Amino acid sequence: MDRIVVFLLLILTGCAATPKDKDFEEMIFYVPKDYNNMSSGKIKLNAMIHRAKDKKNRIGLLVLNFGGPGGEAVESASQMISEKSFPQSIIDRFDILAIDPRGTGKSEFVSDLARCSFNNECDSEKESVGFNISTMKFTQDIDYIRKSLNEDKITFLGYSYGTKIGQLYSFLYPQNIRGVVLDSPTSIEHGNAIEESMTMPFSYERVMYHRLSKSEIELIKNINNKIKAHEIYTTKDGYKIDKVNFNKLLSTIISTNDDDWSNIKPSLISFLKTEIFYDYIVKIQEIESSDSNDSSNLSLAAAIASASTGSINCSDENKPLLDSEIENSLSLFERKSSLFGSLAYNAYYNMCLGWKAKRDPLPYISKVNNRVPILIIGGKLDSVTPYEEAIKVDKMYLGNKKLITVNNIVSHGFSFSYADDYVDYITEKYLLNPNSIIDNT
Repeated sequence: MDRIVVFLLLILTGCAATPKDKDFEEMIFYVPKDYNNMSSGKIKLNAMIHRAKDKKNRIGLLVLNFGGPGGEAVESASQMISEKSFPQSIIDRFDILAIDPRGTGKSEFVSDLARCSFNNECDSEKESVGFNISTMKFTQDIDYIRKSLNEDKITFLGYSYGTKIGQLYSFLYPQNIRGVVLDSPTSIEHGNAIEESMTMPFSYERVMYHRLSKSEIELIKNINNKIKAHEIYTTKDGYKIDKVNFNKLLSTIISTNDDDWSNIKPSLISFLKTEIFYDYIVKIQEIESSDSNDSSNLSLAAAIASASTGSINCSDENKPLLDSEIENSLSLFERKSSLFGSLAYNAYYNMCLGWKAKRDPLPYISKVNNRVPILIIGGKLDSVTPYEEAIKVDKMYLGNKKLITVNNIVSHGFSFSYADDYVDYITEKYLLNPNSIIDNT
């Protein structure tokens, strides 16, 4: 199960990390609803701090964000600490702060999204809360909380979408940053959701070429061409594959979930060698049946995540597109990949379609004169935030920075996730001393 799904499931099931030691402190912060209109009142943000165990050698505050958009932070951070995912040196020397962003966990606006998520009809709710849960406002929340805790600087560790928050914070508040880790980053430079999602198809292809042989890929391409020409591909045992089912097949190839890939790989490879589809269908049905055991919680989690994702991504846009431009963007996706273009298009094109609400756009940022070294971690086989995004973020920072590239691992989110020991070593070293990445690591 992917990181974001696990984290969202924790919100709904109430599975707190246990046992919580004496250094855990649950907190509520009240922050301005709108920093441009301070008379708008305050809203509640749920948070927790795990206090540094080595008080004498405490470094400072380490702020975590797990991305999404739509991912909470409190339960996820608590779980990582309780399961000893972090090195002991980090537990000893940092106060670890996790804040449920607006519209997630137990913070403000999540109830608005939860109510509509039961029937999966959240268009009006997304628009009504989008302005209030934007990336800009939550980044401002972090600095507001920093000041309320009397901290001069923060160290930030963000995953996936959380790296946008890290990039924006380092741009808006460079004087308040001790260090920033951007793990599996997505660039803050994209002007709209379509522009950002068009980075996906090529990364999907890269994963496919890693997992399948040349002959297997040729069959995949042949099926795609037949479907484009005739709308249907008929297998040797009589199954008819249309575009919808073909995209499902492609999705199994690029999954970052190791368990899902391990389960489906034998039957998929068998089909690609024999063109006998039956075993693959049976395996898909087994996986879907297993997933349905907790479908009520998972479906609600996914619906809330989808509502939050749309609310934030569409509110963030500084170059919004007309509906006609969005609807006609399929050809742009397919230019990136004739195989995976429509898969990415179908997943993302309608996110901001018909958006009429007020936006809280991100500032246009192409360069950041960073005052501290920045650690960037990108995966060559990351099909959630493509490696090209890590390169783009690396080029955005003009000062000292280090890009760590993870090869041959199909994953998303590498630091302290048991994905790569070397990444854990570098991240730990950097957090303890950001200037260490200037050395030959």
